Amino acid sequence: MLLVALGFSAGVNNASWVWSAPVGEHFYSCASTAGSTNDLGTAPTACIGDDPTCVNLKVTPGKAECLVATVPDCKIPMHDFVSMDYDFTINSCNGVWAAPLWMTPDTWQWGAGSGEIDSLEFCTRDSVDLNFAGGGHQLQTNISLDMSSGHVTVRKDGEGIVTIKACSAEQADANGGQCPQPEYTSCEDCQWGAAAEDSYACWCNPGTTPSNIYGSGGCRNGGDCLWTLVSDIWNGVSGDSGYAACMTAVPSIGLEKEQPNLKSHCEIEVKKIVLKGSGPNQSLKWGAGSSPSCAALTTSE
Repeated sequence: MLLVALGFSAGVNNASWVWSAPVGEHFYSCASTAGSTNDLGTAPTACIGDDPTCVNLKVTPGKAECLVATVPDCKIPMHDFVSMDYDFTINSCNGVWAAPLWMTPDTWQWGAGSGEIDSLEFCTRDSVDLNFAGGGHQLQTNISLDMSSGHVTVRKDGEGIVTIKACSAEQADANGGQCPQPEYTSCEDCQWGAAAEDSYACWCNPGTTPSNIYGSGGCRNGGDCLWTLVSDIWNGVSGDSGYAACMTAVPSIGLEKEQPNLKSHCEIEVKKIVLKGSGPNQSLKWGAGSSPSCAALTTSE
C-alpha cells in the first residue's frame, strides 16, 4: 500500500477552487494560541495545476496552529451518496493530529453514533487510521506518517453500511479508480467479522432503527442527512473531547499528551476527489442550494 511520497504542489487559491479556508472561523476541536483557526498567518491552499478539488495543508514550525478547509457550498445528501475516492500524500506528520479528508454531518450529535466518516485520520498521533469518531470498526493502518501516498475509497452500500478502504494508486487504477470492494454479509459481519480479518473500516449501527448510516445522529433527531467535506491539521493548544482523545502522547519523539508539536514540518495533500451517487453517469445529486462549482467533485452527467 505504501509508496514514496510524491512532490507537493501548493499554489494560489482561485475562483475554481472548491475549498474555503477563512481566517478566524471557530471549531470546537481546536484553538490556536490566537484562539481560532487559520489565524497565525498560514492557511490551507489550492495546489498548482488544474485540479480544483486539491487542497494542501502545511504546519509552520514553532506555531501552535489549527489549519482547516471545508467545502461548505457542496452539501452531500447521504441518501444519494454511493462512494468517494481521492489520492493523498503525507509527509513528516508523526506527532500531529490531522484528518486529510473527512465527512461531517451538518447535525453533529451522539458521538460515536454521529455518522462522522474520518476516511484518513492521525488519531492517535503516531498512526494513520480509518475512523468513525470512535464508532463502528475502526482500523489502524500501516501507512507511514513520515512519507507516503496512496488512494482511499469510501463506500455506502445498498443497506446503508459505510466502509473505508485504503490502497495504492496502482491498485486503484487497476480496479476502475477505486480500492478493492470489501466483502461482508451483514452489519455484524462487516463490523466484527470480515472487517476484523481484512484491511478496511466499517460503520453501521445495530443499536438504532434503521441499523445503518440513516440511523446516525446525522439523519435522526432533527438531522438533515447532509454531510460536508473537511480537511484539517489540529496542532493547537486546546479543544473539545476530540482534542483530548486524539492529542495523544508520542513518547518516541518526547511529545506529551495535549502538547502541540512545535517541531513538526507536517504537510498533507488530497487531490482528485470524486464523489458518486445515483444521478446520470453515477453523478452525485447535491443538496439544495449547492453551488454549480460542485460539479468538479463528481462525474460528468
